[in-house]
Amino acid sequence: MRIQHNITALNAHRNLTTNNSAVTKNLEKLSSGYRINRAGDDAAGLAISEKMRAQITGLETAQKNAEDGVSLVQTAEGALTEVHSMLNRMVELATQSANGTYSESNRAEMQKEISALRDEIDRISDTANFNGTKLFGGANPKAQMFTATGTINGATLAGATQAGSQTKTEVDWTAGAQNGSADASFSFTVTDEEGTTHDFTVGVDLSAGHAATDVVTELNKDDTLKAYGITVTENGGKLVFTSEEKGADTAYVSAVSFNKGTANGADQTIGNVKSTKGTYEGQTYNFSTIKANDKITVNGKEYTDFKDFAELKTLLEADGIEVIDQGGNQQTVMLRENLKEKSTNVSLHVGESSDDSNTIEVKIKAMSAKSLNLDDVDITNVKGAKAAIDTINTAIDTVSSIRSDLGALQNRLEHTINNLGVQNENITAAESRIRDVDMAKEMMAYTKNNILVQSSQAMLAQANQVPQGVLQLLQ
Repeated sequence: MRIQHNITALNAHRNLTTNNSAVTKNLEKLSSGYRINRAGDDAAGLAISEKMRAQITGLETAQKNAEDGVSLVQTAEGALTEVHSMLNRMVELATQSANGTYSESNRAEMQKEISALRDEIDRISDTANFNGTKLFGGANPKAQMFTATGTINGATLAGATQAGSQTKTEVDWTAGAQNGSADASFSFTVTDEEGTTHDFTVGVDLSAGHAATDVVTELNKDDTLKAYGITVTENGGKLVFTSEEKGADTAYVSAVSFNKGTANGADQTIGNVKSTKGTYEGQTYNFSTIKANDKITVNGKEYTDFKDFAELKTLLEADGIEVIDQGGNQQTVMLRENLKEKSTNVSLHVGESSDDSNTIEVKIKAMSAKSLNLDDVDITNVKGAKAAIDTINTAIDTVSSIRSDLGALQNRLEHTINNLGVQNENITAAESRIRDVDMAKEMMAYTKNNILVQSSQAMLAQANQVPQGVLQLLQ
């Protein structure tokens, strides 16, 4: 028998410590409700659980995003409901005015209501918003002016001005064969990098039968053009005015015009002006006035207000628009801004990852009186009233189409919300099975370990009594 080391007591103490630790973990799990409270409980399970938790959080937020999208669509649809009501009233007034039983004064009063309704449509279009985001971003499309001015010996020039970093202007030049001479002046407007405009004129003496290359030579001698970095070249009978590119705010030639000269039968043709941005090799469009729903043709394909705009924008690039006016002296070419993307675009993120497939685009077309072609509605006479009926009915069809698109989008979002809810439910259940504790099972383990603790304590007490038997040997 040995008294220095009580192996029985050591064994009982070790078991007591182990059982106490197990009881502590049992109590921790029962009190927290989690099977995994630290990485040591289940390292792999913790990693999987945390990844699932991130996915669950993303799904919950995505569901809220989709619900916000539904609210946005409902807000826009509510505004369009009122527009529909006003358009129906406008049809009623136009139909009434088309009847021959009304006097001019009667129709004038009807026109007042038409104007008031039109103003209200514009007001709704301008002010309707969701959380500060305008719902009808295409309201009141503004027009950019492209003016063609000047003649030389009866020939016409189309000069183009536009907003943006325009760095190249081309002018068709055809030399005449008749005898005579004329003088012409090129008037330039140049905008520097600070946005300051500078106007100046360069004169050129023209002689009989001169060619475009002769004009190029004369223009390139001018010190003012050199100071602004503007060079003139000839390309296939075109005078090409190019300014140095210095970035987004580069100086650019924004207007070129010819003053009328004196001549003796000189025959020169100037026209086909086009302005481009940088080295962009664009298409050329021939038109005089583009109204809200008119069409232009690019490579044989027609484009209208907003329709196929993305493809048209790709063809035109940024703000490089080419304009041609061969119609004569002092004409104006108007490009309405409906050729610029003005619809409201809102991207809804409806998934837990950054994949593009988790994005739903909400596109709401413009709904102003201009975009609906209501600006020119005039029912003060029978002819105008009859035309107004067709115009307003077309506007009703347009608004109906927008509402139909919004309705389809709302249905899609509602299905998206339901799907996100199902995903969230299933992933939460999977995460719960990994991380949450089975209370019944854990209570069984706690009861067992608690009994073992008590047993270990009792056995430790008994083990501590064993060395006392040595005393009897010493008596």
